[in-house]
Amino acid sequence: MTEEWKDIEEYDGDYQVSSLGRVRSLKFGKIRMLKLSTNKYGYSCVNLYKRGPLQFRRGRLVAQYFLPDWDEALQVDHINGVKTEDHVENLRMVTNAENNRSFRTKAQGCTSQFRGVSWHKHRRRWVAIITLGGKQKHIGYFVDEVEAAKTWDKAAINYGFNPEALNGV
Repeated sequence: MTEEWKDIEEYDGDYQVSSLGRVRSLKFGKIRMLKLSTNKYGYSCVNLYKRGPLQFRRGRLVAQYFLPDWDEALQVDHINGVKTEDHVENLRMVTNAENNRSFRTKAQGCTSQFRGVSWHKHRRRWVAIITLGGKQKHIGYFVDEVEAAKTWDKAAINYGFNPEALNGV
């Protein structure tokens, strides 16, 4: 894909964002790539200056200028789940509910290597649980961890989770 640049509005041609997720300054007649920082949620951010610094998530800037369905009320989803990969092909606009059904890494401290599966100490079985609208739905208990993950994947498909959210077993 070829890189396309667009001016960031409200900055009088001082800044541009590219379809590959790069941000540059054109201030003082010099082209300079801006340094990125990572916020506490793991997203790449860039500071733009007008009357003082304003921090923007790079993915939202790319989405705003390159996605045809940009809507400020929606969330920007990273299709592959990597929060720092902000090229336009990896971004899409989704609702909060859709974003929660997207790719998620396994939570820290989990007993299983799979999403939606954990070890139930008292029953001495693997348990599969799916979260829908903030509420947990019990899928079942399993002797085999992989079987629990396969069953979770089937439930996730039935409830409209994105394919990249699946365990893939």
